Amino acid sequence: MTAAAEPQAQDQENDLQEAPPEEPQNALEAVQELLEHVPDGFAGRNYLFAGGNPDFGGDLIGGDRHTVSGGQVHGDVVTGPKTTVYQFGSAFGAPPHASGEVPAEELTALTAVFRPGSAFQQALQRLREQRVLILTGRADTGRRSAALMLLHTLGIHRIRNLDPDVSPTALLTGAEPAQGYLLADYTTSRARPLLRSDLDRLRESLAKQDGYLVITTTPSGAIRELPTVDWQPPDPGLVLGAHLDALRDGQASGRHLLTLEPVQEFLAKYPPIREVAEFAVKLARYSPETDRLADLADFGHGIVQEKVGRWFGDDKLPLQEKAFLISLAVFDHAPYTLAAECADKLFRRLETIRTAGEPHGIPPFGSSIEERMALARAELTEETEQTPWGPVPQRMASFLDPRTSPTLLREVWTSHPSARPAITGWLNALATDSRALVRARVASTTALLASVDLSATMSGLLGPWSGAKDFRLCLQAANSLALAYHAGTAAVPRILRSWAGDDNARRRWTAIRCYALLGPLLPDQALEAFVLAAERLSTGELDQLAARFRSGDGDQLPAAGQGDRFQVLGLLEAAELLLLSAEAEQTLRALVRWLSGPAALRQLALAVFLTAARRTEDTAVGRPLLLDWYARSPRPEPGSVVSVTVLAAPEEPVPVRSLLVALWRTALEDRRYRDAALDVLRGWLIGAADQPATTARLTELFDDLAVTERDRQRLDHLVRSVRPGSPATPFLPGG
Repeated sequence: MTAAAEPQAQDQENDLQEAPPEEPQNALEAVQELLEHVPDGFAGRNYLFAGGNPDFGGDLIGGDRHTVSGGQVHGDVVTGPKTTVYQFGSAFGAPPHASGEVPAEELTALTAVFRPGSAFQQALQRLREQRVLILTGRADTGRRSAALMLLHTLGIHRIRNLDPDVSPTALLTGAEPAQGYLLADYTTSRARPLLRSDLDRLRESLAKQDGYLVITTTPSGAIRELPTVDWQPPDPGLVLGAHLDALRDGQASGRHLLTLEPVQEFLAKYPPIREVAEFAVKLARYSPETDRLADLADFGHGIVQEKVGRWFGDDKLPLQEKAFLISLAVFDHAPYTLAAECADKLFRRLETIRTAGEPHGIPPFGSSIEERMALARAELTEETEQTPWGPVPQRMASFLDPRTSPTLLREVWTSHPSARPAITGWLNALATDSRALVRARVASTTALLASVDLSATMSGLLGPWSGAKDFRLCLQAANSLALAYHAGTAAVPRILRSWAGDDNARRRWTAIRCYALLGPLLPDQALEAFVLAAERLSTGELDQLAARFRSGDGDQLPAAGQGDRFQVLGLLEAAELLLLSAEAEQTLRALVRWLSGPAALRQLALAVFLTAARRTEDTAVGRPLLLDWYARSPRPEPGSVVSVTVLAAPEEPVPVRSLLVALWRTALEDRRYRDAALDVLRGWLIGAADQPATTARLTELFDDLAVTERDRQRLDHLVRSVRPGSPATPFLPGG
């Protein structure tokens, strides 16, 4: 094996979680996991089984908002009739002037809009006393502006920029004399540390010429032992108001604009100072007579898009940090350790593309958590994660702006196609992860990618998954396609029709499982697919379905002759979920129609009905869902249809209660399903022992079921065998 192949083999070995399961995951369990772990843009809207219209963060997905991506950003600061254009810098704080004197115009403009943060006075006092100040903070907190204003507040009007690439021992060496110096965005390292001796030497030199120096840098271990002041940005609302005053100089005050809803939403995300300045320019030009409030909200979308473009267009940003940004977008508001772990796996794949044929590895120690969070404009929160082993405290990592995650994934997928093989392989590996959270986020991410480039996502992910031998991948295809439909991918119904008729049994199963999720939105198509799938079941598979109920085991099909029994189970579970969804009544009517159809449909109808009848409200002792539905439904009018053998015309729909009774009577008369139906009723009776309301409902149901003397005797025997002599025993007609 070559050196280049070794890491790849190791990576594949690490991606192997466990042997593929022989059986698909139960549909209801899979749906519950998906609902629990998909991003908040989905989970809070009850979008499965109830319609709804969730999205991935607004009209950035599936819309036509093409905004600035990459490059540098320029903003206008207006003072009076004069417009001064100055560059705010790249996304990572490269100073506008590599060397030379800071222009007087920039200081004048900055003086008009600057607002001090909470640490300003502390920093000013230390600078006045020590002459050298190390100001630490994120690159987007306005720390450079603060440094200039600190020097300016001391009465210094000539400030010179120093080259940030010089050695600490060479600072001020060769610099032209000035009273104030700024060393912006200085990078220290263990190989080039800034020592106390360097500060002492600088302080001595500055004292001789009555000078002052401010060094701005990111917090790091290399300066941990040095005296620093941590710069915290001022309230963005104050900064925005100051910019508005400057931009509208000589005009009516624009402070009323700060109360507009889009402005409040923008400020609530604690935007970087640079973005506040850019937003002020747009807000100052806003007129309620000619502009729409939506235009102000659109600016926020553009800011996010531009920020993401700068991240991935910057060659200086390490590839490992870009991998982390992608991973955080997938695992937004998830444990930080999970995002970091998966980021390293993605980094390895990206590194293979960048250095093809060369061995690659992952640095065991890189950026600190604080630096990563600052770069990503994200935050860490202490929360409790619900796990199969109970609640566990975790540090959750989340983007400050929830639009960042979908925007980032869309940008990477559409604007950087060379990264697609690595991302595709990464998602493929995570798709079979043992953790439900990981699998759910892979599904939501794949759905987002499909919503922006369906062809690439189908060929690289959804298509191979849908026909895979590993049921976990089939399930991922179903979940992803369902979420893609909610994200606005209009082609999903057509794809499902194609898969439902495919010769590949796994792909047919995938389509049926997807209908289990989308059935309430596509009920006609889902029921049609169920009919087609039932017609393709073999005699052996139908025997398996009946044997499931003869054995009285409501969870497992018999092991003997299993063959492709997963198709029977998948069809049964999908139809059951549709019966328990918002389209329950339409599904119930379909089940009754199937009773008079081919044998396969009749068996499926009874199996679905009896499986759903076992479902209770909350727990094993909760009220049966179908019994509650029966009790809530109005009684049929005298003379209305009550028998399954005499169906009403389409314009005369049969009452729900009559439909439920018809299914019960058919199940109790069917030699294959009679015992299973009695078992369900027996379970209802046992559960109703200490529930008077349920007992009353059962009495009412039994009254409807006991049409003949034989019916009465059978039900009377059932009741007495469960609770002999009990006063809570329902009264049966003729008893």
